[in-house]
Amino acid sequence: MEISIKQLINQISESDWKVQKRALIMTKRFDYSSYDDMRDFLDDLQDLSVEDEFYPDLTFSRVHVNVSIKSREDDQFTEVDFDFAKKVDLLAKNAITVIEGG
Repeated sequence: MEISIKQLINQISESDWKVQKRALIMTKRFDYSSYDDMRDFLDDLQDLSVEDEFYPDLTFSRVHVNVSIKSREDDQFTEVDFDFAKKVDLLAKNAITVIEGG
């Protein structure tokens, strides 16, 4: 059974990704307990980005990272966009000291 884009948006929204419909962007903030943990996440995210050839926009401070994923298409998200967001979530879950609810 093929999943619709609307269903994918609902799944992403349930994992705390915020979906912005104008300028199609998904964003999520990841909070860490230390700078070193945050840097480890960024290093892992860099490896994932190179591997998938998908480069999100990032803003960060000493202990948090905001990840913004722009749609690869101008007018809609694709399954590739959602798959990348799920991979980012997995990276964050693999980090031991992510602060929940960030």
